[in-house]
Formats: sequence, structure tokens, C-alpha cells
Amino acid sequence: MRRRILFTVEKNRVLVPVGQPCPFGCRYCYTRGGEVGLSRVNTTDILSHFQRFAEETPFETIQFGYDGDPFADPERGITMLRQLAMMGKNVNFSTKARLENSALAALCEIRSQMESTDTTLSALVSLSCWDSAAIVEPHTPSPYERIVTARNLKKIAIPVFIAVRPVLPHISDDEYERIADEGINAGCDGFILGPLYSDARGQFVRFIPPAALAAVRSKKSVVSWSAHSPTWTRYEDPDRLQKLLHMIERKGGRTFLSSADAVALAHQRQEVVA
Repeated sequence: MRRRILFTVEKNRVLVPVGQPCPFGCRYCYTRGGEVGLSRVNTTDILSHFQRFAEETPFETIQFGYDGDPFADPERGITMLRQLAMMGKNVNFSTKARLENSALAALCEIRSQMESTDTTLSALVSLSCWDSAAIVEPHTPSPYERIVTARNLKKIAIPVFIAVRPVLPHISDDEYERIADEGINAGCDGFILGPLYSDARGQFVRFIPPAALAAVRSKKSVVSWSAHSPTWTRYEDPDRLQKLLHMIERKGGRTFLSSADAVALAHQRQEVVA
């Protein structure tokens, strides 16, 4: 089992898996087939293997949660974050959960602990649509609940970015404008826009109308951020992407095309504050 827990440095960060399936089941989710990480592995195996990797390999940032949601099981997520926070690296986690009460208290404690070692805890809150969420993300906390999470994290001084990933070809620009308005009103630190991926079977894009998908530029490539290096089809409309970036910036939001760049900015800002 341990031999299949893989890590790689990409853009000075390393992705660390949660190690259990995500129950949210968003229709575009690329984690279900296990191509980006093991579907089930215990926390001890992940953390012990990663500790050895971190001791031997230089990098600055840990990104936690690419294979699932750390807060689908809050107790597991907090336990793993506490361990990751002690490794002397900046730590970022990604979630679609509604975070409140005990989870926020624990995160506040972790943030404070990390500040004492000049490292930064930051968060990505994922939103890929608004009115269409009941269809595209039927088992996931609502967009409103995720905005509440962003507000709650900002209240305890954790930098928060809205991950608008993937940008979906059949979702109207109005929904993305709503995400921008809600995220800015919540005080988020920026927006990360990203592509839609599909495996060879097309299982992550079957819910998209064929004509809408066919109209989007695509190419097959190895996914650089995954240590498991799957070859997927990447769908991205560069013209629409620029339109959405400009829309967010006109409203006063900061935009990114990489979560690594967003997390680096969060740490730089925390250094200035300190």
C-alpha cells in the first residue's frame, strides 16, 4: 500500500491526499477512479510516508485535499492538518464543506500555532456554479453554505480563495458573476479559475451537453500536479477564460490560474503583516 502513496514537487508545493472517498460526488469530480490517489488509505500511512518525503525533499507548501474533501470527515481532516502543520511548511486545504463551531475552533488553533513558526494556513473553497449546483453538485453543501464557510474562515484570519474549478462550458456567465459577487462580499482573497478534465472514458464530462463540450478547445496531456501522472483531456476556452478573469477583476477581485500562486501570495501577505 505504501508503495502506491506518491508525492511530487510541482511549483514548490506538494499535494497530500485525504485517503478516503469524497461523499459529495460532484458530477465533474475526477477522484472517483483513483487516478490521482488511492481511494482508501489510513492516515498513519499517509503521514508517515509524507514525513519521510518532506525530510528529504525541499519545498515550501503543502496542499491538502486534492483526492477528496478533508472536511467531509472533519475529525479526520483536523487530525491530519494538525500533523501537517508541524512540518514547518505553509499549509493549504481545499473544501466544499460548511465549516463552523468545533472545526473552526480547531482551525483557529492550528493557524495560531503555524504563525508562531512563520508559516501560513490558507484555504480554498470550491464553487463551480451557483443556480445549477443542485444538478451538478447534488450531494454537496449549497453555494450559499460554502460562502458561509469562506466568511467563517476570514473571521478567524485564515486567507481564503474561491476555487472556480472547473469552469463548466454549459454554465452561464451569470452564475460565475454571482460567484464573483458573493466571494468578494465575503472578503475572499482571490479567485482561482481552472480547466475541466476528462479521462479516456469521458466519465467526468458525460453530464455536459455534447454540443457545448465539442465547442471547447481540448488537448490530451499528462497532469503535471498529480504524482500519479494520469493522461487526461483538458477542456478550456481561452477566450471565455479571459472574459471571466476580466469580469472578476473589474469587480475588484484578484484572479489566479494556479492555486500555487494564490497560496504563495497568502504567505507573502502574512509575512508583511507579521
